[in-house]
Amino acid sequence: MIEIEVPASCANLGPGFDCLGIALSLSNIVRFEPAEKTQIKGCPMEWADEDNLFLRSLRHSCELLQTSVPKISAEIITSIPPARGLGSSASLAVAGAAAALLLSGKTAKSLKDLANTAVGTVTSLGTEVDMMDDAVGDTETEFNLRAYTGTEVDRTCLTRFLHEEKNQRFLLRAATDIEGHADNAAPAIYGGFTAAALTDKGIVISQNPAPEHWQFMAFIPDFILETSVARNALPDSYSRQDAVHGISHAVLVALAFLKGNLDLLNLACSDRIHEPYRRPLIPDFEIVETACFEQGAKMVCISGSGPTIMAVFETSVPDVASSTTDILNETIETQIAKSATHKWIVLPLRVDNLGIRARKI
Repeated sequence: MIEIEVPASCANLGPGFDCLGIALSLSNIVRFEPAEKTQIKGCPMEWADEDNLFLRSLRHSCELLQTSVPKISAEIITSIPPARGLGSSASLAVAGAAAALLLSGKTAKSLKDLANTAVGTVTSLGTEVDMMDDAVGDTETEFNLRAYTGTEVDRTCLTRFLHEEKNQRFLLRAATDIEGHADNAAPAIYGGFTAAALTDKGIVISQNPAPEHWQFMAFIPDFILETSVARNALPDSYSRQDAVHGISHAVLVALAFLKGNLDLLNLACSDRIHEPYRRPLIPDFEIVETACFEQGAKMVCISGSGPTIMAVFETSVPDVASSTTDILNETIETQIAKSATHKWIVLPLRVDNLGIRARKI
């Protein structure tokens, strides 16, 4: 049996609309093995059919790989709450693509033939790799466990396979085809802080490890907000002033993550592109935001399209970080509960700098 773990993600990060994202220490897990017939367990009955997002991604990825769709028995263990803006859909789409790769035992015969395949330069697992089409090649790569371990299967070989440059590119393409949002799929695959851009040559991804001492706190409400509703709330056009504001602040957010500068992040997190139009869709937003800033948050933003609200704090002393976080949780949760109209769960998170991982169990 193989286990695939894909982290949650916070997309947009304020002004980085549809391009910036970060992977976080919350994940969905899929365990699967070949079977006589395909079956899914661990998810609600209404999702345990052929339209299941994991299975849809698996089928689509097998089509891209030009291989038959295997019959599997799969268990989905979901820790990422659905329809809350934390990349739950992207995680399952990525997991389906990864399962197709691992079960087929090969990468795509030619990624040149895949339209909208990622190009450019990506920093993944600390290694910068060239991703231009000319560097891809046309040969089929057979998946051989011994090629990764010498003689034995170790606990990291499947993860290393998925993090090979060609395979990361494939996962991004396949997952984005299914889920539609590279700013969620990219951090789920590469880990850390990512920037995604759709160019005339395809999707360009840049990744960098994010500061591990930053404390993220997800404020998850007892209601959902469909992505389609959140997107339909946005205007069809923007003023030049708002466009310039968005571009300049998104650049500063990226630099704040790259430099590990929370003070810069605090100055940069203002947005005029999507948050002003989505805040009215999230009851209690101002209450949560005020409580966070009063307790020292450096950034408060809508996670993805919402309704989860993400806050960033600094915990610079690892030995006391856990106890400090617990006190912070209780203080903010109590403050919110006094005046909020909905119930909010406070979930402390850290950055996940690895991204997708897999192992044989």
